[in-house]
Amino acid sequence: MAEVVRDKIMKVPHRALFSAITEFEKYPDFLAEVTGATIVKKVGADKVQVKFEIEVVKTFVYTLEFQFKGHEEIRWKLVESDFFKKNEGRWLLKPQGDKETEVHYELDVAVVFLIPSWIAKKLTEVNLPKMFESFEQRAQELMG
Repeated sequence: MAEVVRDKIMKVPHRALFSAITEFEKYPDFLAEVTGATIVKKVGADKVQVKFEIEVVKTFVYTLEFQFKGHEEIRWKLVESDFFKKNEGRWLLKPQGDKETEVHYELDVAVVFLIPSWIAKKLTEVNLPKMFESFEQRAQELMG
Protein backbone atom coordinates (compact mmCIF):
# COMPACT_ATOMS: atom_id res chain seq x y z
CA MET A 1 0.00 0.00 0.00
CA ALA A 2 1.32 3.45 -0.82
CA GLU A 3 2.13 6.11 1.71
CA VAL A 4 -0.78 8.26 2.82
CA VAL A 5 -0.36 11.94 3.70
CA ARG A 6 -3.17 14.12 5.06
CA ASP A 7 -3.33 17.68 6.34
CA LYS A 8 -6.23 19.17 8.27
CA ILE A 9 -7.06 21.98 10.65
CA MET A 10 -8.81 20.49 13.68
CA LYS A 11 -10.98 22.72 15.82
CA VAL A 12 -9.45 21.62 19.11
CA PRO A 13 -6.54 22.92 21.20
CA HIS A 14 -3.17 21.38 20.48
CA ARG A 15 -2.69 19.88 23.99
CA ALA A 16 -6.12 18.21 23.97
CA LEU A 17 -5.40 16.60 20.60
CA PHE A 18 -1.97 15.44 21.76
CA SER A 19 -3.62 13.85 24.81
CA ALA A 20 -6.25 12.12 22.66
CA ILE A 21 -3.55 10.64 20.42
CA THR A 22 -1.26 9.51 23.24
CA GLU A 23 -3.88 7.97 25.55
CA PHE A 24 -3.44 4.70 23.68
CA GLU A 25 -5.32 2.50 26.14
CA LYS A 26 -8.46 4.61 25.53
CA TYR A 27 -8.49 3.86 21.77
CA PRO A 28 -11.08 1.06 22.11
CA ASP A 29 -13.46 3.66 23.63
CA PHE A 30 -13.56 5.83 20.49
CA LEU A 31 -11.99 3.95 17.55
CA ALA A 32 -14.45 1.28 16.41
CA GLU A 33 -11.95 -1.15 14.87
CA VAL A 34 -9.62 -1.12 17.91
CA THR A 35 -10.71 -3.84 20.34
CA GLY A 36 -7.66 -3.68 22.60
CA ALA A 37 -4.69 -1.42 23.37
CA THR A 38 -2.12 -2.11 26.07
CA ILE A 39 1.11 -0.33 26.91
CA VAL A 40 3.69 -3.11 27.05
CA LYS A 41 6.89 -1.11 27.58
CA LYS A 42 7.90 2.43 28.50
CA VAL A 43 11.36 3.74 27.69
CA GLY A 44 11.81 7.05 29.46
CA ALA A 45 9.29 9.83 29.06
CA ASP A 46 9.43 9.96 25.27
CA LYS A 47 9.10 6.36 24.05
CA VAL A 48 6.44 3.69 24.56
CA GLN A 49 5.47 0.37 22.97
CA VAL A 50 1.78 -0.38 22.58
CA LYS A 51 0.14 -3.67 21.64
CA PHE A 52 -3.03 -3.22 19.59
CA GLU A 53 -5.79 -5.62 18.71
CA ILE A 54 -7.96 -4.65 15.76
CA GLU A 55 -10.99 -6.24 14.17
CA VAL A 56 -10.94 -5.98 10.37
CA VAL A 57 -12.83 -9.01 9.05
CA LYS A 58 -10.85 -10.99 11.66
CA THR A 59 -8.74 -10.08 14.69
CA PHE A 60 -5.15 -8.93 14.17
CA VAL A 61 -2.54 -8.09 16.78
CA TYR A 62 0.45 -5.81 16.38
CA THR A 63 2.86 -3.75 18.48
CA LEU A 64 4.02 -0.24 17.61
CA GLU A 65 6.75 1.82 19.21
CA PHE A 66 5.86 5.49 19.58
CA GLN A 67 8.37 8.27 20.14
CA PHE A 68 7.41 11.80 21.15
CA LYS A 69 9.23 15.03 20.34
CA GLY A 70 7.68 17.45 22.78
CA HIS A 71 3.96 17.82 22.15
CA GLU A 72 4.48 18.55 18.45
CA GLU A 73 5.48 15.21 16.91
CA ILE A 74 4.46 11.62 17.49
CA ARG A 75 6.32 9.02 15.39
CA TRP A 76 5.70 5.30 15.30
CA LYS A 77 7.22 2.18 13.80
CA LEU A 78 6.28 -1.48 13.75
CA VAL A 79 7.80 -3.80 16.36
CA GLU A 80 5.88 -7.03 15.59
CA SER A 81 2.71 -8.11 13.86
CA ASP A 82 0.68 -10.97 12.41
CA PHE A 83 -0.85 -8.58 9.86
CA PHE A 84 1.54 -5.76 8.93
CA LYS A 85 4.90 -6.06 7.20
CA LYS A 86 5.32 -2.32 7.66
CA ASN A 87 3.50 0.28 9.73
CA GLU A 88 5.19 3.59 10.34
CA GLY A 89 4.25 7.20 10.31
CA ARG A 90 3.88 10.37 12.28
CA TRP A 91 1.56 13.07 13.50
CA LEU A 92 2.82 16.67 13.38
CA LEU A 93 0.74 19.02 15.53
CA LYS A 94 1.09 22.77 15.21
CA PRO A 95 -0.99 25.05 17.44
CA GLN A 96 -3.09 27.62 15.55
CA GLY A 97 -4.05 29.95 18.36
CA ASP A 98 -5.81 28.56 21.43
CA LYS A 99 -8.61 26.65 19.73
CA GLU A 100 -7.22 25.00 16.59
CA THR A 101 -4.43 22.65 15.60
CA GLU A 102 -2.84 22.22 12.21
CA VAL A 103 -2.42 18.47 11.71
CA HIS A 104 -0.04 16.74 9.31
CA TYR A 105 -0.41 12.94 9.25
CA GLU A 106 1.78 10.42 7.42
CA LEU A 107 1.27 6.67 7.22
CA ASP A 108 3.18 4.00 5.34
CA VAL A 109 1.86 0.47 5.71
CA ALA A 110 2.21 -2.88 4.00
CA VAL A 111 0.38 -6.05 4.99
CA VAL A 112 1.55 -9.66 4.86
CA PHE A 113 -0.92 -10.65 2.17
CA LEU A 114 -2.19 -9.03 -1.00
CA ILE A 115 -5.32 -6.95 -0.52
CA PRO A 116 -7.64 -5.81 -3.30
CA SER A 117 -7.28 -2.18 -4.36
CA TRP A 118 -10.89 -1.39 -3.37
CA ILE A 119 -10.10 -2.38 0.24
CA ALA A 120 -6.93 -0.27 0.25
CA LYS A 121 -8.95 2.65 -1.14
CA LYS A 122 -11.61 2.21 1.55
CA LEU A 123 -8.97 2.18 4.26
CA THR A 124 -7.41 5.42 3.08
CA GLU A 125 -10.39 7.36 1.71
CA VAL A 126 -13.12 6.31 4.13
CA ASN A 127 -11.50 5.12 7.35
CA LEU A 128 -8.82 7.82 7.60
CA PRO A 129 -11.30 10.74 7.62
CA LYS A 130 -13.41 8.84 10.18
CA MET A 131 -10.31 8.31 12.32
CA PHE A 132 -9.51 12.04 12.17
CA GLU A 133 -13.09 12.83 13.25
CA SER A 134 -12.81 10.34 16.12
CA PHE A 135 -9.59 11.92 17.43
CA GLU A 136 -11.06 15.40 17.09
CA GLN A 137 -14.20 14.36 19.01
CA ARG A 138 -12.10 12.66 21.71
CA ALA A 139 -10.01 15.84 22.11
CA GLN A 140 -13.24 17.84 22.51
CA GLU A 141 -14.38 15.41 25.23
CA LEU A 142 -11.05 15.83 27.03
CA MET A 143 -11.60 19.61 27.07
CA GLY A 144 -14.76 19.04 29.10
